[in-house]
Amino acid sequence: MVGFESLLKGACNTREIEGVANRGVFLRSGALAALTEEDVCTLKEKGITTLIDLRTEEEVSRRPCTLSDREEFSYHHLPIAEGSEPPACLENVPLSYMCIAEAENMAEVFRKLANACGGAVYFCTAGKDRTGVVSAILQLLAGVEDEVIIKDYTLSREYNKALLEAYLSAHPETDRQTVLANEVSMAGFLKLFREKYRSAESYLAVPGLSENEINKLRSKLINNEVL
Repeated sequence: MVGFESLLKGACNTREIEGVANRGVFLRSGALAALTEEDVCTLKEKGITTLIDLRTEEEVSRRPCTLSDREEFSYHHLPIAEGSEPPACLENVPLSYMCIAEAENMAEVFRKLANACGGAVYFCTAGKDRTGVVSAILQLLAGVEDEVIIKDYTLSREYNKALLEAYLSAHPETDRQTVLANEVSMAGFLKLFREKYRSAESYLAVPGLSENEINKLRSKLINNEVL
């Protein structure tokens, strides 16, 4: 990695998932709302044709996805309201991440990733909270160590510096620590997640993902091929 430059010029925090063997099959990102034609070419070159938008209806109406109507891409809007606003304090962040993990549309997010033809990019507004939870669960499924998951999560601090400062300027009442990608936030989430579900496999089975879908998803992450 050179610096902290997003893979897409028209989106913040676009990057590969750290720790998985097949890092390029999925991309995590902030909103794909200002993509350039160069960005479109980058996605195509990487085989990314499935787009999963985790933002709420209100977020999408403010900043629509650039590629939602492009026929060469498959766009899926699966809104997750949980995590669209910062928690009241840092201590509440892990619990808010559990709420994201248990949101109604999360099962469909993982089902779309498992069944995507080619690679996929999933994104929220900043690519930190909702996107961070999806990334952490994928990493757990791929057997990535907690230290790597936490480090990958905290990289959003670097990729989103300008976005963070703009948000805090517009919302001076917000506790800065709740919107930073803090190590304790992800560590706390991983602890709560394991206490309730034990493993990513068990978590994915609860809302009804089949064993075949779970295996397909894992295989995409750990094999250097896209099924």
